[in-house]
Amino acid sequence: MTLAELIARYRPHIEDASVGVRRSWEETFKYTLRHYSGDTALEDFDLDDLAEKMSAAGIQQQFVEGYVKRWRDLLSRANQL
Repeated sequence: MTLAELIARYRPHIEDASVGVRRSWEETFKYTLRHYSGDTALEDFDLDDLAEKMSAAGIQQQFVEGYVKRWRDLLSRANQL
């Protein structure tokens, strides 16, 4: 599965979420796709590398940790979507 496929499969699961939650996920997807193409295989998606890039860009560590946790949780459920 690729990042784009995972994102497409997950979007219906957030349709009924609050506007804030949906917006937050869309920002998560958008930021990730700036650094990794949509056709990146999930096994090639390096969250540690992405976290380093975020930190190097001056993003607060608490936000980086939350972002990485969000992705790890979603990746752990990828085969269930």
